[in-house]
Amino acid sequence: MNIRLSPALPPLSERAFLHVVNPAAGGGRHLKTARDAVERTGGTLVESKHPGHLAEIIRERAERDPYAHFVVYGGDGTVFEAVNGIMASGKNKTVSFSVIPAGSGNDFSTHVNDSGKLEKYELTPIDAVRTLSGGKERYFVNMMNIGFDCSVVQSTLRFRSNPLLRGPAAYIAGVVKELVRKKTVDAEIVLENCVDPADGTPLADPVRVLKQKILFTAAGNGSHCGGGFNALPLADLSDGVLDVLAVNDVSRRTFVSLVGGYRAGTYLDENGIPKERYRDILRFFRCSKMTVRGPETFCLDGEVFPTGEDRTVEAEVVKGALLYAAV
Repeated sequence: MNIRLSPALPPLSERAFLHVVNPAAGGGRHLKTARDAVERTGGTLVESKHPGHLAEIIRERAERDPYAHFVVYGGDGTVFEAVNGIMASGKNKTVSFSVIPAGSGNDFSTHVNDSGKLEKYELTPIDAVRTLSGGKERYFVNMMNIGFDCSVVQSTLRFRSNPLLRGPAAYIAGVVKELVRKKTVDAEIVLENCVDPADGTPLADPVRVLKQKILFTAAGNGSHCGGGFNALPLADLSDGVLDVLAVNDVSRRTFVSLVGGYRAGTYLDENGIPKERYRDILRFFRCSKMTVRGPETFCLDGEVFPTGEDRTVEAEVVKGALLYAAV
């Protein structure tokens, strides 16, 4: 359910639009789209020049205009930059943003723009997730992946340099490559403030601890990853919790037989209970805070980072942290 917007904030129609384009995303094909939009709306167009620049542009503009609206052209990596720029500005409760999908992976856009869960062209508060690892704070809005999925992201980025492998094709190629390697993680996963997956009510025992060898874990604010995999089909951007999937170490043959359900998001029922054929190999939770110890790397919205010397990453939901307008 969407959070009610404060009447004190100006609506979308009264905000100054800044169109921010990552020209490296999608081969720059959306520059003309952005220029046409600027002509229609009277907004301003800015192109990022290097990695990290888009976050700087948004942070600086938000500090000057706390009611600006950012139209971000790019993929999930571009969205990641935009969100961190907004959060760094301290104006995240007043500025707003929209995303025009223009990258090789557009999973956040799939959830917010295409799912029908958010009303078009209306400002809607959505959650962000704060992570802390290696002494560095980062935010994400879509998904955190650890283990197999994170390795797949790294391989997918390399495969996407091949013009014949785009979107889901590159991700599937990455899955095949990493399945051959099948590297697992010895992990301790601590989940706090857990709720009933069916109705969101707090559990009597709200902490869950997993100590095991895992193939991967995915923690989602949004539902999709990998250019179209509906990995966490019940995810809700405004419910104040992460949807967490933890997959045990399984044989390659078993994994291959289950990929279809993972891609389609059909491994769970509507109450968050794994279907019978999946119950021995995966577990599903909803919680507001998650700590993972053991992995060397983790992935946030398609961007890969090291966990540092302590090999730990913490993730905690910041409810209603951002204002989004679906397009």
